[in-house]
Amino acid sequence: MFHTCDRCESPATFHLTEIKGGTKTERHLCEDCAKVLQVPQANKELQTLLKSFDPSQVGRQKGGKSVKACPDCGMTYAEFRQNGRFGCPKDYEVFEKEVVALLERIHNGVSRYSGKTPEGGQVEDGELVDETSEVRARLAQAVASEDYEEAARLRDEIRRMTAARSAPPAGEAEAE
Repeated sequence: MFHTCDRCESPATFHLTEIKGGTKTERHLCEDCAKVLQVPQANKELQTLLKSFDPSQVGRQKGGKSVKACPDCGMTYAEFRQNGRFGCPKDYEVFEKEVVALLERIHNGVSRYSGKTPEGGQVEDGELVDETSEVRARLAQAVASEDYEEAARLRDEIRRMTAARSAPPAGEAEAE
């Protein structure tokens, strides 16, 4: 969780918890304020140990063997499967192989979506393919060959197709 310094509103890098008489008090300080207040820092051995820690090896023990978990949020793939949601963006990288395998099972052997879009177009190999795609390709070809009459006709055809697609369904009047 992100905290700001209790003294100057800079990002806090020191988080102190003090428990006195059963009362817990937390303080969050930036590095400069911690120096001014002479907050003791971790000794060199602890800092060396923390720096040598490899976050990619974060894991949880399950039945005597390590389970891969996200170094940022700590989520495991089993938790993702149970909840249906990842905990952070890094999870997509950490569990890439598992996600690709899941998508291939869902989409009959392919990991890229291919199907309909809300506007009625088609998606093939990750590209939107709609009824105007072919006409647009012919328009580009007409322009390249400097057939401007054909290009103008195709341009008008694309405009009609686009207008027809965005028009309200028959029987529905526009609100005035």
